[in-house]
Amino acid sequence: MAITKSKRGRAAYSDEGGAPPVRDAWVFWGLLALLVWAPLPLGSNRTFAIGILVPWVFALLAGALWAWRGQADAAWQRLALFKWPLMALGAFVLLVWFQTLPLPSAWVQALSPEAWRVQDGVAPFRLSLDVFQTRLYAALSTGYFCAFLLVLLTVRDRARLDQLAMGLVVAGVLQAVLAVVLFSATAHYQIYFFEVLHDRTKGSFGYHNHFAGYMELCLSIGVGLMLARLGKDVSQGSGWKHVVGRILAFVLSPKMRLRMLLVVMVIALVLTRSRMGNAGFFASLVIVGLISLALTRRSAPAMVTLVISLIVVDVVVVGSWVGLEKVVNRVQETTVSGGGSEESIEQRQQAAMAALGLVRDFPAFGTGGGSFYNSYMRYRATDKLYFDHAHNDYVELAADYGLVGLGLLGAFVLATFYAAARTLAKRRSSLPRGIAFGVMMAIVSIAIHSWVDFNLQLPANVLTLMVIMAMGWVAYNLPSGRHTGEQ
Repeated sequence: MAITKSKRGRAAYSDEGGAPPVRDAWVFWGLLALLVWAPLPLGSNRTFAIGILVPWVFALLAGALWAWRGQADAAWQRLALFKWPLMALGAFVLLVWFQTLPLPSAWVQALSPEAWRVQDGVAPFRLSLDVFQTRLYAALSTGYFCAFLLVLLTVRDRARLDQLAMGLVVAGVLQAVLAVVLFSATAHYQIYFFEVLHDRTKGSFGYHNHFAGYMELCLSIGVGLMLARLGKDVSQGSGWKHVVGRILAFVLSPKMRLRMLLVVMVIALVLTRSRMGNAGFFASLVIVGLISLALTRRSAPAMVTLVISLIVVDVVVVGSWVGLEKVVNRVQETTVSGGGSEESIEQRQQAAMAALGLVRDFPAFGTGGGSFYNSYMRYRATDKLYFDHAHNDYVELAADYGLVGLGLLGAFVLATFYAAARTLAKRRSSLPRGIAFGVMMAIVSIAIHSWVDFNLQLPANVLTLMVIMAMGWVAYNLPSGRHTGEQ
């Protein structure tokens, strides 16, 4: 692909052989608008919100395909670069739809004997125990796949990759500002038949841990973008004058504005008082930082400076100002089996432990996407509370989609992490390396948080994570700079 200029001066994309440009700028801006919208209606965790989110993604993908209509071969060649993640994610989407299909009795008996027994000989037989909810989740899964595909098609150069990362930062800051304002006012209201009390920062989400998960994602990509922009520094010299000069240049630069945006999001994250949300973010920062140092030393000074800055400024200064000690106190009061003032690990994992019975009885294909709230009723102890989610994404995914579905998703995530790690190890350009760092942070942070919460059941968070992982693949396959010698 080569960059040309349209009559209005905007960048357009065309094959070097003189094919017409791919004019999909409106699709790209529509994607940015979707990322800002998705968290607003309680994280899109309502049926009507899903009814907006999924058609929106479909419309954008249709627009992208229309823009590529004259270059079908080029489109297929581009998508061939991402065949492995597309195959893994596509297979998972087909699995969810397969759960909803009416199947011969013998098939269901062979594939899921317990599902056949529960349906008690009543046709039509399906793998899902709640077909209507699974159809909703199948539509959502298709929407996530289309969003992933949309990023691969529309984000083809450094400019758009940088803009998409900045768009996620802006979306996160908007949510952070809203969260702090509502928290300061201790807002209390009902919306979409749901009562919300802003005794912690929640933004437009209904649950503080979901908001914490969203902040983790936006902060991760923001840290990666910050690292990319620090990597552009080319000033030399080790004397104190050079050091002071670089500090002053940084304070007066756009990088400082980005750093302030990260501080705003850190404040909102700390004020969620989410134990695993805060632990997941800062642990991912350290873990990915160490991985980056192990893979390459080229960006070590900039990366170490950024990590130290985040720890010192965000934890010591900002954290002490907004009350990080309250999060620490919650962690200290958390016990394994009860007796502390905070909910214990054992109490938090009640639903997950009981749901392991679901995984044992429906090991291969699960009970159907979105069916946990209903299927779990058979497995909970009579004296225990009702849970509509397992508070452990790994157990809930295995219960809903079986080990086959969990394996497909695991392969997709691990492949994305590997591609990002290779980008860190092989590329010299600061932007793909910075984006790769942010993608790895997002994956590690949510992977940690998912042990005790269910961020991967919230449409806004899953959509954002899917876009971030697509950015990792775009960075991995980003064309090298021809005139700069970048790789």
